[in-house]
Amino acid sequence: MSKSTTLAARRAFAYLASIRLARFTVCTGASLALTTILLSSTSQAEEAPTVSVITVTAGRGSSLEDMPVSTTVLSREEVQSMPETSVDQIINHIPGIFAPTIPSVQLHPTGQAFNIRGFGTTTNINTLVMVDGIPFNDPYFRTVNWSRISKNSIDSIEVIRGAGATSLWGNMAMGGVVNIVTAEPQPGAASAYFSVGSYASLNEGVSGTLFATDKIKMGLTFDRATTNGYNQTPSEYRNPYMTATSSVVNNLGLSTYFTPTPDSKYYLKFNANQTQENTATWDVASNKWNSYTLSAGGSTQLTDRSSINVNAWYTSQQMDTTNAGQTPAFNIFTPNNSVPYASQIETAKYNSLGGSVFYQTDIGQIKDLKVGVDARRISSNDDVNQYSVTTQTANILSTGVNNFQGLFAQGTYQFDKIPLDVTLGLREDFWQATNASLGGTIMTGVSSAFNVPLANNNYASFDPSLGLKLHVTDSMDIRAAVYRSFAAPGMNQMYRSFLSGASLTTANPLLTPQTNFGQEIGFDLWTRAKDAKLSVTAFNNQMSNFIDYATICGTAPTCNPLLSGTGLAPGSISSVKQYVNAGSATFRGFEILGQIQATKTLQLTGGFTRTQAFLTSSSYTTPVDTPPDPTDAQIGQVPPWLLNLGAAWQATPELSLSVQAKSFPDFWNNTGHTQLNEGATLFDLGFAYQLNKTVKIYGAVQNVFNTNYLAQGMTYTTFQGNTVSNSGVPTLGMPRWFTLGVQATF
Repeated sequence: MSKSTTLAARRAFAYLASIRLARFTVCTGASLALTTILLSSTSQAEEAPTVSVITVTAGRGSSLEDMPVSTTVLSREEVQSMPETSVDQIINHIPGIFAPTIPSVQLHPTGQAFNIRGFGTTTNINTLVMVDGIPFNDPYFRTVNWSRISKNSIDSIEVIRGAGATSLWGNMAMGGVVNIVTAEPQPGAASAYFSVGSYASLNEGVSGTLFATDKIKMGLTFDRATTNGYNQTPSEYRNPYMTATSSVVNNLGLSTYFTPTPDSKYYLKFNANQTQENTATWDVASNKWNSYTLSAGGSTQLTDRSSINVNAWYTSQQMDTTNAGQTPAFNIFTPNNSVPYASQIETAKYNSLGGSVFYQTDIGQIKDLKVGVDARRISSNDDVNQYSVTTQTANILSTGVNNFQGLFAQGTYQFDKIPLDVTLGLREDFWQATNASLGGTIMTGVSSAFNVPLANNNYASFDPSLGLKLHVTDSMDIRAAVYRSFAAPGMNQMYRSFLSGASLTTANPLLTPQTNFGQEIGFDLWTRAKDAKLSVTAFNNQMSNFIDYATICGTAPTCNPLLSGTGLAPGSISSVKQYVNAGSATFRGFEILGQIQATKTLQLTGGFTRTQAFLTSSSYTTPVDTPPDPTDAQIGQVPPWLLNLGAAWQATPELSLSVQAKSFPDFWNNTGHTQLNEGATLFDLGFAYQLNKTVKIYGAVQNVFNTNYLAQGMTYTTFQGNTVSNSGVPTLGMPRWFTLGVQATF
């Protein structure tokens, strides 16, 4: 074994020792205990296993190709051949998906937007991300910490665009579903990798099968990534205390797969992640979040046409963040004048417990019939401590519990005499928000403690879907779908309150869930040889109760009436912000996706997406000095169009080359159109060279031409104005980034 492999293995075991002992003992002990029990049972069964797939797919066991909506599946080979090194940047190159071009490990945990068809901003994410069929969005903030999964662990990535799968998954599947399927351990398999890159980046990992029989497999993976990062603030606006955001990421996975009979397969997994940003723009700022997940599930084939499928999971997460204030307040025109201090130290703890069970069968001409239930419980405890330059000013503690239950059924009727499939999905969602409170102590002036119970909330939503797929010829399908979908407000939107100087963000426990009525129509066309495919889809959605982050008042006199009962002194707050049901919104556009196997060794891919997203009504009122979100203006963080192009070339049996391109125009960062992000056209290149059966060398260059652009742009004082605000801090997109590595597979 190489020195780098040995070092990575040592770090893996050191990391094991560093995990909280109680959690590790319970989770790993459960996995090992199950392994022992299963090993003892293997001698009782003699037949070779035949079941090889567990229903962890985005279609809950359905083939995505058969669904009457726009879908994409990337295989392990396609994922590994892409030049991007992190999962967020890989996802960002799938047509129709938009995520920040800033690496996720350089963003604040609450600032990691992700959307399909416009459904998803940092303030309102409505696209569901899963890993092995288990929700992956942060339970509290709903953002996505992509560093929790490494590129090397991925077996496939599945994408369902639009809410066509909402009858299967319910809450948050409004914009679509992304499901990342991880690789199973294989008998006798082991691998290790090590790479270096720009900004002192190091990536290393090991994976392997600890043991395997014909009934049981147990595997271990460990991945570690470190980087000094780049300074995101343009030099002309940079304060001496502004630094690059460095990060350390550790991922550990332990999985056991058991096949007790030829008709059954089950798994038990433990995953741990520690992500730490040692500085976050300012040298006094930092972020750290830990995640521990124990999951189990599997399926049993009851007959040739029916099966029972179950899963369950428990996730415990904690985010620790220190935000920076400045004295005097930071001004981009005089950046050197400010000195930072820790203005907020926050510890948010939250747990998520859930599971599902469904029965799958064929009955005559009704194919892939699924009937099931799912449920989830999320509890949160968010402790925010606020500080001035010299002393603590407030402690604010919010707690709450959200419960979800869903009943669903979906099946496809295949006609005998006409080539038409009709898919009907029915789902009833139930949501309850309970046991919420907001308390703490305001320490400015006379110390004032408060403890306010927050109102309970509940909602029920019937979310059906209907899809048609007409097989016109052997080379063409026409598809159409209509659906209704539901998304409950995020817990941070309902409960999180904090101060930032003279600005107060306050809780809104009475937020109403968002609902959407959507339609789409499209076609899939491919050649007889299946070496080229074209898909075109037009979509239209009408959302009610759209949630946005709004400024409720912008001066001390207009804010004073809102301070009653908070313990804050009149005149101390000049801005109050809150998540509100802003009004109704429309999301419409079209997608063009293409793939060509140009030669035996060259594959070309591409996609273009046009999205119009805008409020059709603005339903909340504010003082004259702070107008509500405008109607008929593009919703913030939704680029009006996206272009993706890619090529993969097997130049020789040993050498493969790849290129990815993404282009997008200028777009507004907020619905109020006061911050303009710059567009860019970015190219990434990658290569892999197989030295022998064991060793592969690989490398990549991201942002090949070192395109300079503001991923978060200049801030202006008025709607689409020309006067630059002195308080907004622009952020640079990722510069050119080199990576060179080696992988050994045994």
